[in-house]
Amino acid sequence: MYESVPPAVQSLLEFSTGPFALFVVLVYSLLVATVLPFPGEVVLAVPLDLGLSHTTELGLLVVVSSLGKAVGSLLALSLRDGATRTSPFVRLYGRVPPWLAARQRALVRRVGDHGYLGLAAGLSVPLMPDTALIYAFTVVETDRLKFALATFVGTVVRLLAVLGVVGGLSAVA
Repeated sequence: MYESVPPAVQSLLEFSTGPFALFVVLVYSLLVATVLPFPGEVVLAVPLDLGLSHTTELGLLVVVSSLGKAVGSLLALSLRDGATRTSPFVRLYGRVPPWLAARQRALVRRVGDHGYLGLAAGLSVPLMPDTALIYAFTVVETDRLKFALATFVGTVVRLLAVLGVVGGLSAVA
């Protein structure tokens, strides 16, 4: 599938079927949003084999993956909240050199300028690393519902875009 995805994870995604496959997609997507620097698009290769139409199964796959990313984004917000309240973080942040603190403030302003629409747009770009983008937006965004919704929408758009490109290429071939 993708060289950046470890073989064991690839095998799990490729050979999972039925309801278990949906669970694997949900967990994989949640982990991609929070800790794994792997492409989220690989879930489109999971053979569901639920006995439904191909279109229905793809739609279900997109929704489950998007829900996993949305839940993962909420977990990322929680991790950010917990990390910024720890005493080592507070002590370390108090020692940041002024030049670096200025760069951090500039980055936070830039991310803040784009808001939830920027998060959704960034997540809609195929092969964009989700984890880094989600954590970048956790710096300035605090509305949990809007954050999860932006993550969900961005993931839906990305997966549909990939499906459209793949479908278009297979129609030409």
